[in-house]
Amino acid sequence: MGASQSSYCADGSQAPPPPPPSPTSNDSQQEAPPPPPSLDSENDDIAKAAANATAYANPGPWEAFNSDIKRYLFVDTFDGARVDLSKQLSPFLVINHNWWLGTTQLPNGQKNNYTFTTQVMPSETTAVIGRADGNGMVEARVHRGLITTEDLQANAKLVCVTTPEFNEQNQMVADLDLAGKTWSGQIKYGAMMGGNVFGLNFVQAVTPSLSIGGDAMYLGSQNTSIGSYGVKYTGNSWCMAGQWNGLQQSFFCHYKKEVTKDRVTLAAEMQVQPGSGESAVTFGGEFNLKQSKISTVIDGSGCMKTVLDTKLGPAASVIFSGEVDHMKDNYKFGYGLTIGG
Repeated sequence: MGASQSSYCADGSQAPPPPPPSPTSNDSQQEAPPPPPSLDSENDDIAKAAANATAYANPGPWEAFNSDIKRYLFVDTFDGARVDLSKQLSPFLVINHNWWLGTTQLPNGQKNNYTFTTQVMPSETTAVIGRADGNGMVEARVHRGLITTEDLQANAKLVCVTTPEFNEQNQMVADLDLAGKTWSGQIKYGAMMGGNVFGLNFVQAVTPSLSIGGDAMYLGSQNTSIGSYGVKYTGNSWCMAGQWNGLQQSFFCHYKKEVTKDRVTLAAEMQVQPGSGESAVTFGGEFNLKQSKISTVIDGSGCMKTVLDTKLGPAASVIFSGEVDHMKDNYKFGYGLTIGG
């Protein structure tokens, strides 16, 4: 008849019951849940997929397919004196004045001593650019953003150019630019060179480093079609591109090497015309110093062009331009001042 005895704490309250006995080793092995699966392999696969997805960058438009290389192979030399003055009058309005006093004539036989340019941005998606020179040439450009999403961007552009003495240079062309995550395309339609023009181009990133593209254009004034295509490979510090230019009937090979990051960049171009068997080669380089930038180009004929741009302050720089062509006995020297703010 033994009655159950209860244990009490010092304060008189009843103590909690004792814990249940621990399971035996056999019971523990049978009832313990299995360990969770390792997520390392799954996380690695996800990380690799995300890295590959983000590495396929947009290759850019066809018009700029080789621009990052060719800009080191072109030097804007001039003779005489030149002054560039730009001023931002408001967050939406920028104007630019360009004066030039030199002896070199333009390809059309005229001299352009003054050019006025203005840019108006009434909204974040709209830009209007106007340009006029002393010869009566007037150019207007309108850029409008249509679609901006994560997967697609669409922009429209309208270009109008009129000249009083050279009607064949008058043009009105509308472009529709489309861009996805790994591709870019453009549709072109308008009138230029005395007839209608229609064009299509497309650039696709095949791998994170390799891009291919092509361009097709119909010129109504000549009743002919022109096709161009190219391939481009970009490495860590170098870039190489090959392109067939249907207008010039030439094959171009471009190469760029960044010798020292943000300091020294070298580039080369080789042009071959299969029809005539002629070829040409050009070398260029850009050297960025602390307060100056030197750009130089030399071609296969020995013609050398160099421009030295030295900063005088945050918004001012002085430019010295020189060109030496011993084969043609042609020498040019110019200096200029650029002020912007």
